Amino acid sequence: MRPTESRLLRGSAGLAAILLVAAACTGGASTGPTSGSEATPPPSEAAATPPPTDTPPDQVTGSLNVLDWSGYDQEIFWQDFKNKYKNVTVTFDFGNSDAEQYTKMKAGSQADIFHPYTGWLQFYVDEGLVAEIDTSKLKNWDKVPDSFKKIGQINGKQYFVPWDWGFTSILYRTDKVSSVDSWSALFDTKYKGHISMWDDGPAAVTVSSYIHGWDETAITDAQLAQVKTEWTDQAKLDKTYWGGEPDLVQSMASGDVWLAYAWQGAYATLLGQGVPVAYANPKEGRNSWVGVYGIRANDPNYDLALRFLDEKLGTLTGNNLVTNYYYGSSNGEVMAGITDPTLKTAFSIDDPSILQKTNFTPNLTAAQRDAWTAMWTEVKASQ
Repeated sequence: MRPTESRLLRGSAGLAAILLVAAACTGGASTGPTSGSEATPPPSEAAATPPPTDTPPDQVTGSLNVLDWSGYDQEIFWQDFKNKYKNVTVTFDFGNSDAEQYTKMKAGSQADIFHPYTGWLQFYVDEGLVAEIDTSKLKNWDKVPDSFKKIGQINGKQYFVPWDWGFTSILYRTDKVSSVDSWSALFDTKYKGHISMWDDGPAAVTVSSYIHGWDETAITDAQLAQVKTEWTDQAKLDKTYWGGEPDLVQSMASGDVWLAYAWQGAYATLLGQGVPVAYANPKEGRNSWVGVYGIRANDPNYDLALRFLDEKLGTLTGNNLVTNYYYGSSNGEVMAGITDPTLKTAFSIDDPSILQKTNFTPNLTAAQRDAWTAMWTEVKASQ
């Protein structure tokens, strides 16, 4: 259920406006393939997967397997499909990191649909693991902002359907920490024993790149060595590394952790519990991640998988995502309808400039991914 990257890439003002300004979130024209040769899967896929038909939903049968993050198997997160296609069976497999999902798909997983996050999308295209999306068959596609659609495009083709998104920043207890204006707070010795970092090497590289003003997409060997040293020293300040948001929420609610690398879901949860917390706007900028869904290349259930992804963009499913996980929906109508004060605060709905000050996730190369993960393994082994 969680994002796995938070990378450096300045987003445009257009994306900022589209994602969070309600009026701009609806009615955008599709930027994905809608006709001609780009509107259907490549020939090898089309031969194995007949195009979708107009079969009424109550007459559609079959089964789908979804490779997803633990928690997203709950029916509330695919409620529109469940309500509409009552004779289809949906089962789930889990990969609770992008590395795990990618490894499973590369090893030959027969999942029809999978759920990676930005930073990993290029790998699936390069390895021929993902089918092109025929967006002309998605009735909810026009609810997705054009700039958001582009996140799922590789080499000008729509390979992924964006679904969930959110921020990464520093979450802190306002009764313990007066203010935070930089990512360097994670290295502040005065908070020793009360800091929590996410257990993820690429995230650590991201934070260091922000602090030093480095180009995250071009980290040198010398810079990576410096990152390793910095985070080896930083580990002595941590109360714990966290892996799942519930663990982080619990440790901050108890007062054991005062300051942490966090997603806005933890922020919204703690606000709802009445815990005195704030979500920083570091001078280096927040970062933002986007989760997408793809269909396995040459999938025999391509038609049915398209129907599933179309309903993932449905209003009920999107509302459930926002109100239960506090993650943003790619359905612009859902975001436009947010009225709950806690959610408006969590998404900074009333700050139209927030995404202009946010860093967006670029794709990693395989070499970067492996080097940064190996670096983090060494950091933890040194403790």
